[in-house]
Amino acid sequence: MRRILCAIIGVCFLTSPAWADTSSIDGTSGMGVLENDYVKAGVNKNTGTLGSGGNASPGLLFDSSGTGTFNTSYDYLTPGSPFDGFSVKIDDTNYTNNNTGTTNITGTITGGLTDGTDTLTWSGEWLHGGATWGISNQYTLGTTNPFIDITTTITAGSDASTLYFGRFIDPDARAADGDSSSTDNVLGYGSIPAENVVFSEALSSRYALGLYSTDSNVDAGISGWSQEADGYTENAVNGDGSLTNTGDNTIGLTWAWTGVSTGDIVTVNYSYIFGPSAFDAATDAVDGGAGGGADILTGELTDVGSATDAASGPTITGSTTSTLTSFPVTDDGEVQTIAPVVYTGTADIYSDGTTGDVTTTTSSLPQVTARVDQYTVMDETSEYVNRTMMFDPFRGGGFEDNFGKLFINGTYGKMSTDNGYDAKTGGVGVTGVINTPVDNLKLIISVNKVVSEITGEYSSSEVDKKQGSVGFMVETDKVIGVVSGNYSKNNYSTQRGFPLVSHIPYSGRIINGSETTGKDMWGSGRVYYKASENFVPFIGGAYGKSQRDGVEEQGLTLTKRTIAESDETFKYAEGGVRLMYSISDFDLFGQVGYSTDKWITADAGVTYNVSEYGSINVTGSKIKHDGTDINKIMLRGNIKF
Repeated sequence: MRRILCAIIGVCFLTSPAWADTSSIDGTSGMGVLENDYVKAGVNKNTGTLGSGGNASPGLLFDSSGTGTFNTSYDYLTPGSPFDGFSVKIDDTNYTNNNTGTTNITGTITGGLTDGTDTLTWSGEWLHGGATWGISNQYTLGTTNPFIDITTTITAGSDASTLYFGRFIDPDARAADGDSSSTDNVLGYGSIPAENVVFSEALSSRYALGLYSTDSNVDAGISGWSQEADGYTENAVNGDGSLTNTGDNTIGLTWAWTGVSTGDIVTVNYSYIFGPSAFDAATDAVDGGAGGGADILTGELTDVGSATDAASGPTITGSTTSTLTSFPVTDDGEVQTIAPVVYTGTADIYSDGTTGDVTTTTSSLPQVTARVDQYTVMDETSEYVNRTMMFDPFRGGGFEDNFGKLFINGTYGKMSTDNGYDAKTGGVGVTGVINTPVDNLKLIISVNKVVSEITGEYSSSEVDKKQGSVGFMVETDKVIGVVSGNYSKNNYSTQRGFPLVSHIPYSGRIINGSETTGKDMWGSGRVYYKASENFVPFIGGAYGKSQRDGVEEQGLTLTKRTIAESDETFKYAEGGVRLMYSISDFDLFGQVGYSTDKWITADAGVTYNVSEYGSINVTGSKIKHDGTDINKIMLRGNIKF
């Protein structure tokens, strides 16, 4: 058995051409030839490119069976225009050599090529700006490799801000009926990045020719026959950045450097790779260490079909749609708005089961608004109530000098505003006027409780005010003066909601509410001048502070608001006139007043003097202030003692 094995091994060594040197130089033409059982290629002695010059054979041949059977009718390079070349661009100047015969770079090797074991090397040089630059292309074909490895070195003859090297070919892939000079041209394959490989695939047989490099500064492209060294950095044919193109176009690689200095040597590694399919060509290149041999895969290299189909991606088989309604809330301090937005997301479903990117469209639904300035209106109402509780010595129609008086008040008022609120106010109070040991000086003590209820669309608020004051009144024949210090404790509460809108689930009901407290402290005074029995003008004023605590609403989080605290100082001067007239037991009066903060007040009333010990007074008032319209009626009993 051992003898048989040895004999078999010996026959293999003697008969298989795979063990022969794959490189040679034709003795007649001087052109180089690389050949093993898979690949046969010419190397141009004049230009340093692939090919035997123009349409001469061999150009670039591949036998997928590995039997060394090459059909010159299926040459990748020689049909039509035999376009294979390389270029060097120094700053903005491009130098190129091409198998078509273009030679900007002259060979420096006598005879054109140097033949080594499995390698052919071509060197050239050229002048740029008076300096000599050099280049070398070493072509290597392993005895069993279905790819040609190439190492190019460039020696800088001068400094350069930018340097580009480009390698390119027009692949005329014809391996079966239906193939032509047009090819499907594709960047990338599966886990091989698009910048590291560019394939051409025959339209019918799907035979593949590719340029492949594992260098880190390389890019791949498809072009309309560009010979610029930087012409293969994107899919310039389509102009849309796509990875595929079909046509009689060129494929290539571009390398780039910056800040090159005189004497620098740069090296690039790349391969021409072949296969009956792009997957076969890619697998042999990766497994065989082609193009520099670095690991550039982004994952496992698997068969994803033709490079064209893989780049084009799976087909769309359907779509999916989902909707989401959002309820964004805006708030300007007076009005809160809910403006619903419907987000519709649509995505394509592909044949491989994946889902594409979601395209989102938006549409608006009718919005709903509600007022949120309840505390502003409550503050206004509180101020109005404070003013109505000022002591007025003429509230009984006149003033008589006796030991004292006790006023028992009952009030009811209605208020409307131009911003949609209405209010009603009711209260009771007691005021005592007591003589003091000082002539004409009387002590005034007053306590009141007033509740104001304020309503708006889907809102209700309340101010509960407890007020007390202490003051003095002095009277002469012509003048009555009144001064007082006042304090009130205020309890605020409010509830609010939104009008009913069918597509907003929490509209049509109360959704938020809050409670807080505040206080008012002020001093006031008036001076009445009894010009005559019927005509009494007056002047006065007040100065004080109103404070209300801040509060956070409770209820629906989406619309919940934080009400800031309020701390304001107020002051005003006022003036007016009072007209009085008596008929039997009745005293009639009217009064108008105006304050510097634009409160206008008009009162009219009648007092019935029941006896010398008491009277009953009914007063109606009309008050206006900044869009607020107030109507009030007061019933007062006056007890004399």
